[in-house]
Amino acid sequence: MTKVLCCVSVFLAWATSLAAQSAAPAAKSKPVTSQTVKYLTGPSGEPATAGSSSNSQTPMLNILTVIGANAPGLPCLDCLLGLLIPSLGLPAPADRAYRGDVYQIDSFLIDNNYTGACTFTFTVMDSHKNVIVSTSETLTETAGTQILLSTPVTIPETAYVGLGSVSNTAVCGSNTTRSQSPVMIACVTNPPYCVE
Repeated sequence: MTKVLCCVSVFLAWATSLAAQSAAPAAKSKPVTSQTVKYLTGPSGEPATAGSSSNSQTPMLNILTVIGANAPGLPCLDCLLGLLIPSLGLPAPADRAYRGDVYQIDSFLIDNNYTGACTFTFTVMDSHKNVIVSTSETLTETAGTQILLSTPVTIPETAYVGLGSVSNTAVCGSNTTRSQSPVMIACVTNPPYCVE
């Protein structure tokens, strides 16, 4: 009986490793931008209507864009302090982005009065103003909402070190809006960073 179990175990181990080796490699997929949307509220807590905003307001306000740790569960809207006050939960913005590491770009926007497709382009530039990471996604937006976007990025090993930037450009119909933050592209964790 022991010999039979031993043979069956060896056969199962061989079959499992063969199946794992013959599996086709997974296609490399484009990073997916996650989106969280919350309707804006009026002064007394009632939902704001699209007609309540002035036509002279900018349709889309691109409030902030930061790069930080790729953290599960973040970013989030109203996830801090319960429902007591409106809040925005973000990973701490990175003061340095290390070459070869994975981060997430988070953007917060307010849609005052635009409904339709928006193309969001997330970009990281190095110290020489070269685009080192760029990804775009088109999403459908609704007027009178807060929008929180997040997309994963990897800083290339070839990026120039020094002060770079991270940005999000939103093109919604004929309206284009952009927000940007500085980020230090680095290759080691302690000074001196790199000599190039």
